[in-house]
Amino acid sequence: MSTYDMLRKFAPDASQIVRYVYFKSLARAEQELSPIRNKLLPLGEIGRGFFDAMKGVYVSAKERDKTSFFMKLYRHGDPKEILQMAEKFKNEAFRSTADDYERGFLICWEIMLRTLSSLKEEYPDYPLKDEQPQAAEVKTEEESFEVAPRKKSKEKEKNRSKNKDKDKDED
Repeated sequence: MSTYDMLRKFAPDASQIVRYVYFKSLARAEQELSPIRNKLLPLGEIGRGFFDAMKGVYVSAKERDKTSFFMKLYRHGDPKEILQMAEKFKNEAFRSTADDYERGFLICWEIMLRTLSSLKEEYPDYPLKDEQPQAAEVKTEEESFEVAPRKKSKEKEKNRSKNKDKDKDED
């Protein structure tokens, strides 16, 4: 059995983690990570790489890291571009210089990106639904008043002190 075939049997697990993250069910994703970890770690470095990719997606969502690769794709990625990236990750996984950890990591990313692409096609607006602008509230005159600053500006203070000095000189 090839490395790819061996890891493909964990594709449903990786896809499920992406689904949980996509639909903002992070508590459920966290619950699933531990059993998946126990299944993958006996595979060695390739299993560790596969697991670390899944955990990274979970952590980026949990921390709301808008600069992470997954969250950028999650929020603004085009499904077709995401599929193209998945194919690139798959090709990278089988280059001759990739070690086992990297191979597991990239294969997991390929699976997760395919899942993300299909979710974005089915539910395109879901990632940003919590970020929709709220209807502007209409404020009454009473609610929209301006508070004046307590201290006078330094320039006015200087002018006032100069005027006082002049008044004293005149006396």
